[in-house]
Amino acid sequence: MAKKEFERLPKTVKPISYDLHLHPNLETFKFAGNVKILVDVLEPISEIKMNAAELEFTNAKIGEQGASCAPDSETETVTIKTTAPLKVGKHTIEINFVGIHNDDMKGFYRTKSTNKDGVDEYSLVTQFEATDARRALPCWDEPSWKATFKVRLTVPEKKTALSNMDVVGATKNENATITYEYSETPIMSTYLLAFCVGEYDYVEGKTKSGILVRIYTEKGVSHQGNFALECGIKCLDFYEDYFQIKYPLPKCDMIAVADFAAGAMENWGLITYRSVCILFDEEKSTLRTKERVGIVVAHELAHQWFGNLVTMEWWTHLWLNEGFATFMEYLAIDNCYPEWRIFDEFIGSTFYRALDLDGLDSSHAIEVPVGHPSEIDEIFDTISYCKGASVIRMLYEWIGDAAFRKGMKQYLTKFSYKNAFTEDLWESLSEASGLPVGDVMAGWTGRLGFPLVSAKVKSWDDNSLVVTLSQKKFSATKRRCRRGMLENPDFFHQIERFKDGTSSDDFSFNRRRDQKSAKRRLG
Repeated sequence: MAKKEFERLPKTVKPISYDLHLHPNLETFKFAGNVKILVDVLEPISEIKMNAAELEFTNAKIGEQGASCAPDSETETVTIKTTAPLKVGKHTIEINFVGIHNDDMKGFYRTKSTNKDGVDEYSLVTQFEATDARRALPCWDEPSWKATFKVRLTVPEKKTALSNMDVVGATKNENATITYEYSETPIMSTYLLAFCVGEYDYVEGKTKSGILVRIYTEKGVSHQGNFALECGIKCLDFYEDYFQIKYPLPKCDMIAVADFAAGAMENWGLITYRSVCILFDEEKSTLRTKERVGIVVAHELAHQWFGNLVTMEWWTHLWLNEGFATFMEYLAIDNCYPEWRIFDEFIGSTFYRALDLDGLDSSHAIEVPVGHPSEIDEIFDTISYCKGASVIRMLYEWIGDAAFRKGMKQYLTKFSYKNAFTEDLWESLSEASGLPVGDVMAGWTGRLGFPLVSAKVKSWDDNSLVVTLSQKKFSATKRRCRRGMLENPDFFHQIERFKDGTSSDDFSFNRRRDQKSAKRRLG
């Protein structure tokens, strides 16, 4: 899939913390910003490269040393150059810049809605995943460069300003604006940073552990957030119990956005939703809408652990975020609303969708190498979400709920506030279950397609049944698969266990190039 060779940011400098102050403007649709970034310089250098896009730089310095900014629009980077080399150790970079509130639904963008009087109103919202935090501030915009963030927003007095954390200070200014200051975030990736500015109503409640949950809506429709509030509280309680890891933030805001490209975005502590994915009118909405709201809310809250607390090292491992969150949304809703029988819905809406796409020769593996940022959006698709979730469901049924929970807790605890690879998850689940999870699952995540397994009775008497199992890659087009796909024995997936849980001691396999024979005792 890689279009061209792509260079990630140099590892000569590591960001530690950002102190960000933004002045958004709802009239000019431009914002002014100042950011102080504490970094750890790992070797002597005279320039620092970070990500930036659609930003104008007014000045920069490192410590007391003046610096120049050299932006590159093609690579979406800016190089900060100093007059004298920087020594190894900690330094503070300070940059002043100006950006735009675009209407492209990415970065720190503007969104328009019409109020009850028919007047157009603008709000501001962020969408940084996958690589658009760089449109709001110069930063290390890769998931592995985790840091903490202190945010201040200066906004008109009548506007509400939200960010990932709770407000710890509000200062009125002479120009009819207020500067809100927020608690410092946990260490996290840039794509999870978020802020919203507008006029909102909200409903609120608390979880069993005291987490404040609020659903923000446009003025006058806050009652349509009641079900999302109920569902959100139930799901947070479920995940805290299931993972045995407390939600680490003091609050969880969820907000309905008029113009939003995706269904929702799991920003830590400030989850943004397309309005139709979070609002439910008890008098007008259908039960199908209620189910959709529940599923999306459960999905985004699963990300607060799987994706936010533990984050994939690079976008190649995106399915760790999306596949697991898709499976966990069903597990959570099945627990919170068992009368919905939501796993019946899984077959049609998730499993069959994965089969439909993965049966095409144009499909791709769950894990695909990702280079240039332009390729990242291409893998936010049915394979990452639906096939990823279907494979996890298969794994869950294989190792059982107890081992799955134990492995999840071990994985999330070990890699909290860190980055992980797919192999790290398999290792935790293998240790928890005592089964070769990595060996089995590598075939399902690393290869496109799925096998068509045929069973033929070889012999059958009163004491035994011998069945020959053969497999080949399924092709919906019925054309011959790409050369080498069937000829390579490594393509084949392991066929080891019967559904009833019979242990491997009860049957044996005679391995051949293109088929296996199984003998199983009856009775």
